[in-house]
Amino acid sequence: MTREASDLQQVTDKIDYKKGERITNICLVGNILLCAIKFCAGIFGRSQAMVADAMHSASDVIATAVVLLGVKIAQKPHDRSHHFGHGKIEYITSAFVGFTLIYAAIQIGYSIIVNIAGGDISTPSFLAFAAAILSIVVKEMMYRATIKIGKQLNSESIKANAWDHRSDAYSSIGTLIGIGGSMLGAHIGVGWLRYLDPIAGGVVALLIFKVAIEILLKAFHGLMDASPDSEVLEQIQAAATSFPETRELPYVKARYTGPNLWIDMAIRLDAGLTIQEGHEIAEAVRFAICDKIPNIDHIIIHVDPCTCQRGKEEKEEKEEKEVREVREESHLNEDLGIDLLCAETIAS
Repeated sequence: MTREASDLQQVTDKIDYKKGERITNICLVGNILLCAIKFCAGIFGRSQAMVADAMHSASDVIATAVVLLGVKIAQKPHDRSHHFGHGKIEYITSAFVGFTLIYAAIQIGYSIIVNIAGGDISTPSFLAFAAAILSIVVKEMMYRATIKIGKQLNSESIKANAWDHRSDAYSSIGTLIGIGGSMLGAHIGVGWLRYLDPIAGGVVALLIFKVAIEILLKAFHGLMDASPDSEVLEQIQAAATSFPETRELPYVKARYTGPNLWIDMAIRLDAGLTIQEGHEIAEAVRFAICDKIPNIDHIIIHVDPCTCQRGKEEKEEKEEKEVREVREESHLNEDLGIDLLCAETIAS
């Protein structure tokens, strides 16, 4: 039943942060190039929506750089100053991404309102239209590659960065519609269609704001040590109660520190067990949980003596059995003594 404590690391999946660094570096370079292309296309292509989209990409550059820094810090091992590791930097960088997106959304919305109020509306050119198509394709590719790695590593900051890429793809779709509609209006002589370009920029700002709020809620959730979903807790309970020695589970508490799960729980065992036996059962429970759930950093299992009725009944039954065995052995000895006495009497 026992296994060496050093084997726990073999049971627990290791986090390969190098994958996170690699995809984040690639996306950082891609965002810088895409931001420059979109900004130039917005200026020379006379598109307010594309300039707004470029501002969003500029916020992506900052957010991606912060996520990269967070990934580097998160992979540091426990030390004297951080007994629980550095995983919570994930939530801090996620929150930074969220606040960056909110700032970008507000700036985009403000610039569009100012331009519409001032009557500064011009018809975009095909250059802006082509840049929007390029942005949609590139950002969707970035999203798919990043979200895949984020899920593999269970990294909230990398997943937040992926959704940042997806929000940029959404904004570019809105930009494409606005630029296309404005160009079409100028071509067929429909005046109101020229407003589609700034309206598309406004829709982009709202989408960015929505994604930012969702990212912030997840980040705050992690910073406040929220418990994992019910499915994870049920798996922990199922693994612990699969051992017949486990009488009750007084409590099961769990929280994520970045991608890693920390568990604090208690099991009640028969009060008649020795300390060594209780320790061995707790170790077996620990490894059973690690076999079922990935990315577990640490498990603390408190062993309590069972005071439940079931434990009392079994203890009484055990004591009665021992008494019966003693009596049977005593009767056997008495019978053996009588037989020996009879044999001696006959012999004499």
